[in-house]
Amino acid sequence: MSRSSEPPILAESEAARNCLGLNATVLPGLGTFRIGNRFRGLVEMGMALGGTLFFCLTLFRAMGERDESMTLPQAFAPHTFHLLFGVILVLGSWLSGVLFARGLLQK
Repeated sequence: MSRSSEPPILAESEAARNCLGLNATVLPGLGTFRIGNRFRGLVEMGMALGGTLFFCLTLFRAMGERDESMTLPQAFAPHTFHLLFGVILVLGSWLSGVLFARGLLQK
């Protein structure tokens, strides 16, 4: 039995499952990046993190502009498009990552 300092090489199907798991549960694009498609992975991660940051900043801005006489829907109404844009960015990056990994599984 020989010991090697190199990590074991994963089978292609196992690597594809790992890619799917990372893209679906941890961070969209992380599995894509680790499987070797660096540019697409960085774009997916950027979209996910950017969309989350954009959503949170818009949410804080809407809450900061809210006064005592406003209901929550009234406070969010002027910011609805920005909130939806953040959600669309995150969902788009998640969908892209999952579809990429699913394509790897089908090969």
